[in-house]
Amino acid sequence: MDLVSDGLLLTKNTVNNLFGQCEPWQVASITASSVLSSIWIWNFVFQDESLYNRLKKFTFTQIKKIPKFRKLVEEETKKISDLFENEVKENTKSEKYIVELPTQGIPRDELIKTVNRYLDLGKYNWKEGFISGAVYYYDEELIKFLTEVYGLASYTNPLHSDIFPGICKMEAEVVRLVAKLFHGDHNTCGTMTSGGTESIIMACKAYRDFGRNECNIKKGVIIVPRSAHPAFDKAASYFGVRIVHIDLNPDTYSVDLKKMENAITKNTILLVGSFPNFPYGTSDDIEAISALGLKYNIPVHVDCCLGGFIAAFMPQAGFFLPQFDFILPGVTSISADTHKYGYTPKGSSVILYSDKKFRHNQYYVCTEWPGGHYGSPTVSGSRSGGIIAACWATLMYFGMNGYINSTKAIMETKIFIEEQ
Repeated sequence: MDLVSDGLLLTKNTVNNLFGQCEPWQVASITASSVLSSIWIWNFVFQDESLYNRLKKFTFTQIKKIPKFRKLVEEETKKISDLFENEVKENTKSEKYIVELPTQGIPRDELIKTVNRYLDLGKYNWKEGFISGAVYYYDEELIKFLTEVYGLASYTNPLHSDIFPGICKMEAEVVRLVAKLFHGDHNTCGTMTSGGTESIIMACKAYRDFGRNECNIKKGVIIVPRSAHPAFDKAASYFGVRIVHIDLNPDTYSVDLKKMENAITKNTILLVGSFPNFPYGTSDDIEAISALGLKYNIPVHVDCCLGGFIAAFMPQAGFFLPQFDFILPGVTSISADTHKYGYTPKGSSVILYSDKKFRHNQYYVCTEWPGGHYGSPTVSGSRSGGIIAACWATLMYFGMNGYINSTKAIMETKIFIEEQ
């Protein structure tokens, strides 16, 4: 106590000596200026975007103002713009663009011909299965079946659950069966989304609000591997949270766990791992990240958008796989795209949570609207019931054995390529 008292006394005497010759208005002015300057410096240094990135942007912006460099940038920009425009013209084979509604409706047969002609544009033979990352499955019989399913449900909307309870039942079944694939229990829940980006965005929104509402974290921080999908950056930009990128281990190309742990602060609302990531196809050590989440009581999201529907079936297909899903107690959410290796039509993904308390924070509800209460579980209000029905039908069509056989074929092809 004496040490503290002596320190306070020394501070008081120092301040009194420093301002002893100043008039009261000067003391007040200096104090106010010091406080405001400190706040400005703090806000400048600790913005969401790092000081390094802001300095880079500022420097580049100033360089572009120099006439010589501005002209150079404009020339290069025009080259890229012209290249893009010429590529579009080449791909569309100089087809004229329709820029206004026809006076009279066009006959059905003519429209079908136009659609087929438009679909024949482009130079890639994407139906043969050689377009990586764009088309994951193409089977004409399946497409005919799904076209019929989509047609039956094309005008339904799960937003109106009282009008279209069957579509909502399909969505619930998709969520439940996908949750079971990832070792979810009776508490596991989630929603369907339009794709992996929306699934990731919804997870980030849920954890931002969970941090605010349950942990009193006003400015949350998301910690992601450098290889994580840019949808996390997009979510951080949308929701005003800070994102910290962690470097990868140069040998394994998975996130450096020591650096991830060192980056954790009291404002961390989420740890992220990919299984696998998009740039390299490598996977992060989800078991270790799960352990970090438990150690520091921080939610853990596993991004399985790319390979989730391979990883879920690999053990049954006879291939070893590290634990990565809800079987790990620290994993609180998983994003998985049904429209990749689930082979459903584009526009469907699933975001899963280990507990309803997380999903609750994903929702948006407005109670002050004159039109009544408005609420939506995902970004979209109205959603196409046709997409939900087609996703549901695809999963039912393949079944467990269909996905296991597909996974086995993919893994055997991978081994064959490696051996070559």
